[in-house]
Amino acid sequence: MTGRRAPSLALLAAITALAFCALHMVVPALPVLVQVFGDSPAHVQLVLSLYLGGIAAGQLIYGPVSDRFGRRPVLIAGLALFLGGTLLCVSAWSLAVLIVGRILQACGACAGIVLSRAIIRDVYDREMAARGLALVMMAMTLAPAASPALGAYLTEWFDWRAIFALLAALGAIVSVTTVVRLPETNLHPVRFDVAGMLKSYALLFQSPGFGSFALCSACTSASWFTFIASAPYLITEVLGEPPSTYGVMILFPMATYMLGNAAAARFALRIGSLRLLIAGRAVALAGAVAALLCYASGGFSVWTLFLPIAFAEIGDGLSQPSVMAAALSIHPRIAGTASGLMGFLSMAMAAVGSFVVALLPHGTPLGMILVFSGFVAVALAAAIFAVRRVARAEKMVLPVVAAAGDGN
Repeated sequence: MTGRRAPSLALLAAITALAFCALHMVVPALPVLVQVFGDSPAHVQLVLSLYLGGIAAGQLIYGPVSDRFGRRPVLIAGLALFLGGTLLCVSAWSLAVLIVGRILQACGACAGIVLSRAIIRDVYDREMAARGLALVMMAMTLAPAASPALGAYLTEWFDWRAIFALLAALGAIVSVTTVVRLPETNLHPVRFDVAGMLKSYALLFQSPGFGSFALCSACTSASWFTFIASAPYLITEVLGEPPSTYGVMILFPMATYMLGNAAAARFALRIGSLRLLIAGRAVALAGAVAALLCYASGGFSVWTLFLPIAFAEIGDGLSQPSVMAAALSIHPRIAGTASGLMGFLSMAMAAVGSFVVALLPHGTPLGMILVFSGFVAVALAAAIFAVRRVARAEKMVLPVVAAAGDGN
């Protein structure tokens, strides 16, 4: 740990969770929005896909700007934008207005995602950062885990607008707490201009392993968002279940993701973050294979849809803190830029995956399972390649350090 004052992990979890609450809480209402606005499922899917796209695009800006101007002021500005977009969603009188509100909401919410990771890396080294990220991700998963069920019941009992009213209240609480409690952790700001930002991106991609770590994280995120983009329609339209069924069943993969986070937090220092990364991706691949076998067996039900994904999420929970910590540790001085770039790639890939699955037939889970499994397989391959690159680079550095020590 560095000499900087450590921020509250609970606050960082809440800041990050806000973005994912806004994502997951709306998902059960998507079939309802089709009826409310009298539009196609593909168009209503933009409420999810463009939210992911907004989160992706915003992270390219927040990371470098926070490296220059500090984490605290940039984060506060992002939370204010989130509140403005949420209020527009509450008052939306058409699908187009709702989509614009969602884009603004996403562009604000992504500040919490990218900057919470950068703040943790500001105050911890790689192994401790993996542990800190795991604890934050485990805590922040509690809120998104309850969000789908809460969104489903709010839609059934009140109206879809009640979802955004609650999000506005939560956003206001988090914003006020951030202003009062969050210290500045970026004590060595770097110069910011477009040329410098592009050089930072080039430096990251030229570094051993960064591109593969980023690809691993992006494909991991995309596999999950592919599932949640398709599952509500499979539940309601194919199996004939109410939206609340999705809200309840999604708790299983959320809980197993937390289980993976807990294991990562416990064993990161003992086993090493890079070993946990490979182990997690292997577990996720086993879950994807199980999903394919369940479909091939001919039994399609709520349980055969969710249980294999829940097993895969153990692997996601194990690997995501490790892959983020490894990527952000390559160049700690530009951790904000690295976090933003990783977040952009993750959300961009997730947006593509969720949009592609929306175009596939909703009468069968096969399309979703194939896209999900493809992302999982690529993530494992990228993880293996990245770990080998980093291990090779570290072995090259150690002899140089030893030689320098012998010369003293």
